[in-house]
Amino acid sequence: MPDVTLNVRGLSNAGETEKLERALTRLDSVQLVNVDHEKSLVAVSYEGGASELEEIESAIRDAGYDYTPSPGAENVGG
Repeated sequence: MPDVTLNVRGLSNAGETEKLERALTRLDSVQLVNVDHEKSLVAVSYEGGASELEEIESAIRDAGYDYTPSPGAENVGG
């Protein structure tokens, strides 16, 4: 079960999916990433709390994508 699911804009093909997966799996706290470009969703399982979630969000922005948290994502990590 992912810890957070984000709606990511700009995922148009499998190449974009791979780019984002690579960016997220480089983070030490990230255990699993599942990117669905057809639904524009990214599910991330990670260890940690709010600061690790901020790192995930920053990695998405740094990879060149805009995102919106899925409902409840802002409450992840306590």
